[in-house]
Amino acid sequence: MMNPVVLVLMSTYNGERFLKEQIDSILSQSGVDVRLLVRDDGSKDLTCSILSEYASKHKNIEYRACENVGFVRSFSALVEMALEVESPVDFYAFADQDDIWMPEKLATACSALTGKDDSRPHLFTSNSMQIDADGNEIGLFHKGPQPKFRKGNVLVFGTEQGCSMVFNRKAAELYSSCEPKLTWHDRWLYHICYFLGSVTYHHNPLFYYRRHENNALANLHAGSLEGEQSKIVRVYRILFVEPPVTNHVEMAKEFYDHFSSKLDSSDRRLLERFIVCRKSIISKIYMLFSRHFIYPYYDANEGRLLKWLILSGRL
Repeated sequence: MMNPVVLVLMSTYNGERFLKEQIDSILSQSGVDVRLLVRDDGSKDLTCSILSEYASKHKNIEYRACENVGFVRSFSALVEMALEVESPVDFYAFADQDDIWMPEKLATACSALTGKDDSRPHLFTSNSMQIDADGNEIGLFHKGPQPKFRKGNVLVFGTEQGCSMVFNRKAAELYSSCEPKLTWHDRWLYHICYFLGSVTYHHNPLFYYRRHENNALANLHAGSLEGEQSKIVRVYRILFVEPPVTNHVEMAKEFYDHFSSKLDSSDRRLLERFIVCRKSIISKIYMLFSRHFIYPYYDANEGRLLKWLILSGRL
């Protein structure tokens, strides 16, 4: 039996520091036929030289040097490029430039996705072990027991990492039919698969997620509970000071406007209630008591914070 073919989509930008280690870990994936398609987003360091060197030595690596458009549009462009690849591809995967993949990452994903209905979008994600710039372990991305996700949680929490995602062609096609304008590429793909197909989550870590000063999202935690020691100060910031990192309601409306015809009736009602929750008392009451809107990480205090976010219209 032939190994599944996985086309890995990587966007790079000034990534010379960690790029070689990441590419080596992708090329070392076991049990799959891996191919790497890289779009460089206007790097000014030695990133393109490194990519050129690897492409000259490995026939399964292709890279394109492009203008800077930002990481979301860069990954969207990669999806378009991937759909134009003529050789057969079984699955696609997003990759960051600075992580390290464990050898079984892609094979585990392919095993979970193989056999699913090709007419629907399907996504695989996993936990990760966080490391610092020197490779020292910091801790799991998802700590504690396996998160308990519901559809309401998907609308509020954009916590699944794009660099963990492996998906089928139908997911890529639906993504390509409407690129996100108000959110990130991975959150958009997660919505597509969760509401229109399926998402499989693997709680054991399958890659090392590197946190350092140049992470693309390193400074976007103003609306989260990170970066502040005092819980009181953090909660105050979230409820009254900082704007949400993601405009959840606006993004949900964008998703609904494009995909409502593909949703079943219960999911349409869920999104319709969520979209008006800032102004509708009835919708707020529904969200407060609905089984769909729970805090997925078993933290009672942050679960209460979610309820305050609903009541205060800060979603």
